[in-house]
Amino acid sequence: MLKKIALWFICFGLSFLVESWGWAEQGKAFMYIDLGAVGLILAVVILSCLFAGDGAVERLGIPLVVAICYAAIVAVILFATWGATKLFNVDYYVAYQIMTFGQCLCTSSSSKKD
Repeated sequence: MLKKIALWFICFGLSFLVESWGWAEQGKAFMYIDLGAVGLILAVVILSCLFAGDGAVERLGIPLVVAICYAAIVAVILFATWGATKLFNVDYYVAYQIMTFGQCLCTSSSSKKD
């Protein structure tokens, strides 16, 4: 959870830096930086899967499943953000920031109690 929050705050801070340079408004910059960070993490996972295994299934199957899962997660986030803008009359980029921060707070803990 702390890694997600740290990444979120890095993206948030960078978006204000991009806004101060005049390249884009803060919300739009945050969305593009966050999606770029997700894409970069996805690329690292795919490349590590491609070079780690010896068989064709490990080289092709695992990265394909990971890419499909990440794409589905991003699609759900963007669609839910759009739905929130229609329900609550909020700016799309502000809603995206709120949704991604909320995702940082929600974790699935799978601790075994013996």
